[in-house]
Parts: sequence; structure tokens; C-alpha cells
Amino acid sequence: MTTKKRKTKYAPEVKESIIKLYQTGRSTTSLVKEYPINVSTVCKWVQQASKSQDSNIISVKERELIMENKRLKEELDILKRATVILAKD
Repeated sequence: MTTKKRKTKYAPEVKESIIKLYQTGRSTTSLVKEYPINVSTVCKWVQQASKSQDSNIISVKERELIMENKRLKEELDILKRATVILAKD
């Protein structure tokens, strides 16, 4: 007779609090001792949180660069038009 392991669902608040505790310097072993959560679960949550934070940081930087690029292209277009107008005179 084999038994299936049940996958435990944790509330998002629990997950967020564990991640915040880890980010403040708590080790995974101390969190596992204090809370009834598997070590692999805590590690997975931390990895997911770091990946999402990294992608958010990159996307913010990319957005800033896109906006700056757009502004510079507009400035260049204005300068080209001004050069044409001044060259005619």
C-alpha cells in the first residue's frame, strides 16, 4: 500500500512573511525550525522571489532606457529640421 503525499497550500501572507524574514537575514534552517514548512519549499519561495525582483529591476531599467531613447530621437529629429531650415537661409 502506497501513500501519496499531499501538497500543502500556504496562504500568500505566510509565503510573503517567510520571504521577508529570510531577506532580513534569517536562515532557512531557523525558519524551518520555527514554522512547519519544508526546507525545499522555503528555498523555492526565496528563489522565485529573487527572480521576480530581478526581472522587475531589469524591466524598470529597460523602460527608462526606452523613454530616454525616444526623447533623444525626438531631439535629433528637431535638430535635423533646424539644420535644414538654417541651411536654406
